[in-house]
Amino acid sequence: MLGQLIADVEAFGASLRRGQAVNVNDQSSKDRAIELATRYFAEARPTLVEILGETEALLIHDDLWQQLVRLAHGNNARRTYLGLLASLRRDLTNFNVATLTSPLPRIANREAVSLSTDETSILQTLDHLIPSAAASYRQGLADLNGGDRLSYRGTAAELREALRETLDHLAPDDAVTAQAGFKLESGQTKPTMKQKVAFVLTSRGRNKTQRVSAEKSLAVIEELSGEVLRAVYNRASLATHVQESRSEVQQIKRYVDTVLFDLLEIVR
Repeated sequence: MLGQLIADVEAFGASLRRGQAVNVNDQSSKDRAIELATRYFAEARPTLVEILGETEALLIHDDLWQQLVRLAHGNNARRTYLGLLASLRRDLTNFNVATLTSPLPRIANREAVSLSTDETSILQTLDHLIPSAAASYRQGLADLNGGDRLSYRGTAAELREALRETLDHLAPDDAVTAQAGFKLESGQTKPTMKQKVAFVLTSRGRNKTQRVSAEKSLAVIEELSGEVLRAVYNRASLATHVQESRSEVQQIKRYVDTVLFDLLEIVR
């Protein structure tokens, strides 16, 4: 997850460097800055807190993202954006290295006592095939097994990321787009997860009913994930938000498990 965020920060910086104006005035760049900050707080930060803790370095980094959002609400100098993006990239790279070298004893302990047979099967298969997806799935389990979270937005993102990385492994973009008659969905620049699921199951000779079932599960996952990400803005009571979000993420997990069992061909 951090790797992708770093890449997107770099891509945004490269886009700004190609501009000629002194200030960043176009709305698309401003929206892009806000979207990156939203992803950091919703997806990356909860994972960093789980692994590294609420450190002073992380709090300072939070402020950089808040500065980026403030810049996006006005017409500000391009060089200010570029300097801020360089700082964000440097911090994220350092955090990424730290997460890769930090043990996760709390997660391991929870796993030892809390995993079901199905969850163990999924983790063992992902550990063998796609370790990064296994890490996201394991983090999602740890979040749901713990009782002290104030937000489950990051949990929903981890479970969805485990599914996305599995699909990217089983259905690479170039293989999907090479199919005869393939067309990108409207507004998309690469195959969607739905198209990748269809590719995997079709290549295995699954019938239409089986493919439709998996695609419907994906649609539910996407809808619920969006609701969890938006919920903090729509619910006045934090306690209500946390309780309802946890229930929604548990439902997301059930659908993710169902699709992963199918994609990974795990026999129950």
